[in-house]
Amino acid sequence: MENSQCTLRICIGAAGADVGILRFEFQGTRQFSSFQYSSDWLENPRRFAISPSMPLNPNPYFNRGDGARASPLPSALADTTPDSWGRNIIRKDMKENGGITAPITEVDYLTAVDDFSRLGALRVKTDTDQSPFLSSNPVGRHEIPPIMELDDLGRSIADIERRNPITAAALRRLRQIGSPLGGARPKCSVIDTDGSLLVAKFTSRLDQDNVEAAEVLTLQLAERCGLLVPEARLDFSDGLPVALIKRFDRTPTGRIPYISAQTMLETPDATSGSYTRIADLLRSHSSDPRRDITELFRRIAFTILVSNADDHLKNHGFLYDGDGKWRLAPMFDVNPSPERHRELKTPISDISGAAASLETLIEHAIFFDLHQDDAVSIINSMASIISSNWLILAEQFRMDHQDIQTFHDAFDHDDMRLALSWRDTTKSVVPAKSEEPDSKNVEIEKASDPSP
Repeated sequence: MENSQCTLRICIGAAGADVGILRFEFQGTRQFSSFQYSSDWLENPRRFAISPSMPLNPNPYFNRGDGARASPLPSALADTTPDSWGRNIIRKDMKENGGITAPITEVDYLTAVDDFSRLGALRVKTDTDQSPFLSSNPVGRHEIPPIMELDDLGRSIADIERRNPITAAALRRLRQIGSPLGGARPKCSVIDTDGSLLVAKFTSRLDQDNVEAAEVLTLQLAERCGLLVPEARLDFSDGLPVALIKRFDRTPTGRIPYISAQTMLETPDATSGSYTRIADLLRSHSSDPRRDITELFRRIAFTILVSNADDHLKNHGFLYDGDGKWRLAPMFDVNPSPERHRELKTPISDISGAAASLETLIEHAIFFDLHQDDAVSIINSMASIISSNWLILAEQFRMDHQDIQTFHDAFDHDDMRLALSWRDTTKSVVPAKSEEPDSKNVEIEKASDPSP
């Protein structure tokens, strides 16, 4: 049985403030880790727990992989590891460029992720003060390409999908710019013309539907409904649509700590929670529970109205908001999917079942601190906005007749018609759009710098 172990230092923010030590070990197929906050972090006046399940104390936290879906890493660090697309690229690069044939562990994925574009604010280095962050380039340089290179990136991604030969340099580059990002679809990081970090989601050569145009359309519908969403627009690479989405875990001067809803709930996988459980945790951990619980309710309603089929716990997240509190991150990965059996990946409650039902949501309004009449009014207003705007946006995004026919049932279904039939006789309620996080609280350089 092969045994191996390593020790890594976990840091945070652009300044790389010391947070703690991660010790990782694997024995054959068994993987373990322990994490311990450093004394520097525990004495830092701006310290905070990197996830609610890991309160600040000097004792180590132990983790192990229990089956294929549970990570042996602390959940806040597991959030920074890639999903299937990034893992495929890392495995291919390690095999073809590195000659590695041994099984790849979770710590291999953790350390292979590009430091510059790693999700959130946590960073990784070997257990020495002078070592570089993993994986990074010398003196702060990075390999994230400008947006003008979308065509070249799209062709490299197509070669990967078609299993065509690809140069070692091109494969290594895809690993650097694509490995930090979750999900199964092809994507990578790019730098916008204003210097901001974007996620570029490419149309797969295996796609039969105009998925990327539909995602940007849906995010813009969400914004019109008053929901907090990242900036999103559509571009084209080699004639195919590319969704360009601004990273919401970055500010012009720093990184914002991020955790997924799976981490907030501390579940073993991304489908073991419920929206009411998220609401309960928001009451304890949100910087503004009323704001976030109402926003959560509206997102559930929107998910049902647009037939979003991708609302698992990894696709809900939280940004650190200062003073040991978190707030809902913008809504992301919203993918309309017209299906005969309409189901939620995250159920409304633990007893409601997975059915995507507005009537069930209304019955649960009290769990989101809403009167049923207010809930009905909110949903009716959102339904009116969606039904009157989705076709207009589809035309703006050059979706043809076949695209519109494909996605029609995602926006025109029994629940949508039910919501449109609800008429508030007193007033129309569209809650004001959620504001961006207050920069005085969320910039990690300010949150982690121990100096006054």
